Amino acid sequence: MQLKNLTGIFVFLFLSANFCFSQTSASTEPTLFANNNSEKFTIGNDDWAFYLDVESKVYYIDFESISVNLSDIKVFNMDGVVVLSDKLWDLPVNSIYEVDLKDFKPGKYKIELRSYTGVIHKDLTVTE
Repeated sequence: MQLKNLTGIFVFLFLSANFCFSQTSASTEPTLFANNNSEKFTIGNDDWAFYLDVESKVYYIDFESISVNLSDIKVFNMDGVVVLSDKLWDLPVNSIYEVDLKDFKPGKYKIELRSYTGVIHKDLTVTE
């Protein structure tokens, strides 16, 4: 009988501790919406997932700041032609992907990062 009471107290304390230390699912991080649907991807604080180094003409994408696993990347020019396509599924989740813009002609481009659940769009302008 005493073992039964002790087990009941232990289970009660364990469940109480889980309830007290649980976190809410609300996020304070900014979000990007994909394809006008309700799916959203969280991007790290202050949009640090994307960084353009103007001097070296390299566009950096930090996978660790993006909350989904990415499958591939496509870069389109303003005519809708794919100028870069690469598979990302085999890269580690803490990778920093580099898009070398030196061979790109000046103009506007659209970057599509595809995950298994949606697409993240990012606009990019390349100058001389």
